[in-house]
Amino acid sequence: MKVCQQLEEAGFEKVVNVDGGTSAWDGANLPVVSGKKAMSLERQVRIAAGSLVVIGAAVGHFVHPGGFALSAFVGAGLVFAGVTDTCGMGMLIARMPWNRA
Repeated sequence: MKVCQQLEEAGFEKVVNVDGGTSAWDGANLPVVSGKKAMSLERQVRIAAGSLVVIGAAVGHFVHPGGFALSAFVGAGLVFAGVTDTCGMGMLIARMPWNRA
């Protein structure tokens, strides 16, 4: 059973199946309503990790050598993420309100 037929049987009217999908519709310069563009999760992780490394290095240099531990911790997390393909920071950032649909 085709999707259009299922939708019509479910009570929807004026069901249209566009050959080529949304890309064809947009390519024909027909109106398309898009959601807001979100920054990719990978980009957010890189920004957060880079910021923490810079903060750790600055604190280690100007305030207390223990600040270098933050940079080392983030570096170790990046290595762990690369080896295991699991990113704790990515999972945390994904739960932030701006990343929820």
